[in-house]
Amino acid sequence: MGAKDICYAYFNPLGKALFKAYRGIGVDMEAANMQTHPQVYLSVVGFLTILSAVASFTILSTVIFLLGGRVLISPLLYLIFSLPPVFVLMIGISFPKIVASNRISGLKTEIPYASMYISVMARGGLSPYASLLRLRRMDLLPRLRDEIERIQRIVLSTGLDPISAMEKAAKVIGLKDYKDLLLGYASTLRTGGDVLHYLFSQTESMFRKMATRIKAMGENMGNLLEAYTIVGILGALGLYMMFVVSFSLPQAGGKLSPETFFMFSFIILPIVSLVFIYLGDTLQINYPVSSWKAYLALAASAPVGLLLTTQMVIPFLYPELPILVFPALRDFVAFVQSLLNFTEGCEPALGLAFSLIAVAIPVVIVDRYYSKEEKGILQGITSFFRDLVENRKTGLSPEKCIQILSNRDYGRFSKHLKRISSELGWGFPLHKVFEDFKKNVQNWLALVNIYLLVDTIAVGGGTEESLETLAEFSESIRMIEQERRALLAPLMIVPYIGALLLTATTTMFLTFFRDMSSIAGTTIPFVSLGRTLLTPLVFHSFMFGLVTGKLVSGRVSSGFKTAIYLTIASLLGIWITTHFTFFSIGGG
Repeated sequence: MGAKDICYAYFNPLGKALFKAYRGIGVDMEAANMQTHPQVYLSVVGFLTILSAVASFTILSTVIFLLGGRVLISPLLYLIFSLPPVFVLMIGISFPKIVASNRISGLKTEIPYASMYISVMARGGLSPYASLLRLRRMDLLPRLRDEIERIQRIVLSTGLDPISAMEKAAKVIGLKDYKDLLLGYASTLRTGGDVLHYLFSQTESMFRKMATRIKAMGENMGNLLEAYTIVGILGALGLYMMFVVSFSLPQAGGKLSPETFFMFSFIILPIVSLVFIYLGDTLQINYPVSSWKAYLALAASAPVGLLLTTQMVIPFLYPELPILVFPALRDFVAFVQSLLNFTEGCEPALGLAFSLIAVAIPVVIVDRYYSKEEKGILQGITSFFRDLVENRKTGLSPEKCIQILSNRDYGRFSKHLKRISSELGWGFPLHKVFEDFKKNVQNWLALVNIYLLVDTIAVGGGTEESLETLAEFSESIRMIEQERRALLAPLMIVPYIGALLLTATTTMFLTFFRDMSSIAGTTIPFVSLGRTLLTPLVFHSFMFGLVTGKLVSGRVSSGFKTAIYLTIASLLGIWITTHFTFFSIGGG
């Protein structure tokens, strides 16, 4: 017996009780494509809830025993240990809805391209249901592939005809485009309408909606970046000011300790940044395939950055810690501080800047190379498709047209086109041609386009009409991507304003207190205060760049370039505000 069978055998009454209370969970599980009966699933949830309750009670009893019963009077402790079972139950009940929501989000991106595929295949003489079955072999649309398998299970298990099965499957998923595509196709077919015209008009409508969605996404990213500026810059600025006052004027009753400030600067603020990165990821259009090569560079450079941090930052912030120090690295920071005439106390900020830049540079190089490569390939494919249509009009076969066009220059796509032409000339199967292309290219849009071309040739012989349709949709995809970049590009100015505002205001405030202490004749350890205060400014500016990269381009890896610029801008702001006399009291 499996784990599910055991849970259902012994906890079925609890599963039935939960099912009566949450009858809608069956619909959520079907939409999430969870192939388990709702009562069986809820029996598992009930078992895990009881198990978490027993574990919490055991831990609580152990704590009370070890503390000699002194915590029996603390109701807060009982409340804390009663939360895990509640969380397990809530997560278990809401899990199908979360999975269904994620599937719908993925389908929202995949459906326009699936509709494009079905339209192109229909032009070649293939029915939409047969086109869907062919899509099962394509791993570029993983969410839709699950839906196709569900439709086929309905056909095999219930005996319904494919059209009725498609209608039944569409009614479960709460996605309008998906319903319109399948239900509209079924209705058009039953009434004897023009199926091909319907598919084309529906696909064009989906791409127009995607363009509208991208415009709305640009506005959402702008609002999100503004919100991050308010929280991450103005909120941070307020806490920085409180710390300066608390540390400089302890007689005023300030209670903000350096440890609290450290936790806020290096733990809470980065968590806030990660939350905004996650929000940006959920609100953006994410394609199923993406390149991870830039993050491999990050994995390689991160240990170097960690080593530099232990040698260039910690010896200045915490010299009492027993860390093996390479004097050359520490002396290099002091040399740069003296060479650029930074004020004393800026050493750990400089060291942290060097460490972060050392981590970011390999990522920037790799990301820049592959992003330009992917962009050039997509542009080359679009131009190639248009030329392929014009050559096909002369009556040449698609394979011959590809061989002729392989001698033209399509930028970064040319080398891949030559390989495709050679493999076609050698008689390679079309699916093998695509698999070889897929091994060398990680851009999802480029892969979808080439897959459509290969499958169009395999199904319909690559007729002029099919290739014309493919070229039109490829140009639409390119225009949408260009519009996406154009809408989000102006957002790049926001982080520079925010980082400079935070750095300049904090440093000027610190300078103000230094001058005030000189006038009042008091002694405040401003070197120590500067080291504590200026170091997290550099780190926060770096994190600001990562968030900006995610919100603007959709990739965290592209934010490392902005992070380097913001780190340098932060150092520049520190240098300017600590040297120019007009920032000081009584300055000209």
